[in-house]
Amino acid sequence: MVTSKSPLESPAIGTARNDLIAACDDLLRASEPPPSDEGTALALSFSGGGFRATLAALGVLRFVADAGMLPRVRYVSSVSGGSLANGLFAHRYEKLQDAGFTAEAVDDLVVGPFVKKISSTSLSRALLRNIWRTIGSKTRTHLLADMFDRWFFDGRKLEDLSSQCRFIINAASVTTGVRFAFEREIVGDWVMGRVHTKGTGLRLATAAAASAAVPGAFAPLGIEGIEFPCAAGRTPYLLDGGAYDNSGIEALDNIPHALIVNLNAGGLFRTGRYGGIPLVRDLQRANSLLYRQSTALRFRDSVARFQMFERARAEGREPPKEARMGVLFGLASSVADAPTEWTEGRDEDRSSVDAVAAYKTSFDEFPRDICEKLIYRGWWLSGATLSAYHREELPSELPRWRALP
Repeated sequence: MVTSKSPLESPAIGTARNDLIAACDDLLRASEPPPSDEGTALALSFSGGGFRATLAALGVLRFVADAGMLPRVRYVSSVSGGSLANGLFAHRYEKLQDAGFTAEAVDDLVVGPFVKKISSTSLSRALLRNIWRTIGSKTRTHLLADMFDRWFFDGRKLEDLSSQCRFIINAASVTTGVRFAFEREIVGDWVMGRVHTKGTGLRLATAAAASAAVPGAFAPLGIEGIEFPCAAGRTPYLLDGGAYDNSGIEALDNIPHALIVNLNAGGLFRTGRYGGIPLVRDLQRANSLLYRQSTALRFRDSVARFQMFERARAEGREPPKEARMGVLFGLASSVADAPTEWTEGRDEDRSSVDAVAAYKTSFDEFPRDICEKLIYRGWWLSGATLSAYHREELPSELPRWRALP
């Protein structure tokens, strides 16, 4: 089904007319990964927030590895800075598998190299030094993709990723107004349709850059040369996935059988006076309000689904189909229900929580101590929430923190 009118012309959701945006009737679907042989499958969801979000997400991965649960990860959904962590995991998945998914392998192949790179070099400055490369048809977002490729992904293509886990990297489409997803097998959205990645040459770095293309700093990234089934002659233009869903959790809505771990490392909303140039200031404030509202709605829906599951389990009945099993947390979250078994000998370090939660959203150089604190925060929150609400999924002896290599 092809419509001649752009979905962006559609009226607000909830109004009488809804005929200008419609689901493509030729939708491909990604293959499901194989079931986990070692327990409940895990689904990880990583938010945006620059390198702050990447580091906190690596902390989640590190906890999962320390708990011996990394072989159970079957889904990873992400936006923006979280997509770098997703991409790093996807890129090194086979090597991690060959190493037995050990915690040491995660440090050696994923966490250590990333921390070493961003604590010694500024990606932002590297982009500025290479801005001359954008002369012509190349944009800052193409340059970002090239830098991601050089720094982290070594030319890896989406179609070459492992089929053992679904790695879902999300962007926001300004062409259709919905979530646009990159996966190993397929790419696209529910309005334009989806196509197979085989033969497209799409890089993991391109997916991560589209997911992280913050409006204003980066231009929307056009996916050229691919014909989508319900968008003849139309090019999808993509920007930061956080503009649509900064939690990254929508892609996991229809996965009922996995234990979801959802990290939100997005920026904080600051109350009180808001300085700056009036017009720019007010637009930024409005954008912050919209982000706050969308994040709150996502969290509220997820909590309701998790509570449905818990009630059904407590009552010994089958959970309703919309129920989900999982936990969610933000960097500044308090975990009042964290058991003593977890908190004893594992300092939460509340004195640094506010500092890391409010640390800048950027691709600048990050001090080594901030890197470690953010990784620790993601690690600690994963352990605190899972031991509080899903202790049965963890090993009998809870992991201890290990200093970064």
